[in-house]
Amino acid sequence: MIEALFDLLGTFYQSGELAQAEWIARSILQAIPDDIVSLQFLGLLLYRTARRSEAMQAFNAADIDTSAAPPAAAVPPDLRASAQCLRAASGHGSALAGAWYDLGLLFFRLGRYGQALAALQAALAARPDYQAAKTAVARIAGFSAHREAHSKRQHLAPAGTHTTAKRASK
Repeated sequence: MIEALFDLLGTFYQSGELAQAEWIARSILQAIPDDIVSLQFLGLLLYRTARRSEAMQAFNAADIDTSAAPPAAAVPPDLRASAQCLRAASGHGSALAGAWYDLGLLFFRLGRYGQALAALQAALAARPDYQAAKTAVARIAGFSAHREAHSKRQHLAPAGTHTTAKRASK
């Protein structure tokens, strides 16, 4: 049943019927309140329909540390409804590959690099031959590595020295 809902969400998204896709995402969230996947897609749909503030609220709510979440009593993690949603939405052949890709690019633009990579990897899980997603993963991974190296250099620089100050003196 959940696979059918996510396929319908993907079909509406691909055809540009964003109001219907939003209704599906909200319906899934009503049934499974802890589903991060439909919350992320709801955020994407809100963003695409110029409701940026609501979209950011959805993204912030979805960006939780799952290890900090309280465990559901006596339910193994792989049997939780939210885990089944992730499998349904990113399984091979999922109609949501394009939406995952768009979500990944949006997360990248918003500076949410970890979420961007996760969304793009879900696009590749759904459609392993998705060349644009492969390219985006490589670029974001390279960008993230560059940012991390730059951050480490800034941390290691002696207090009061900045690379821009050094360049200005040359």
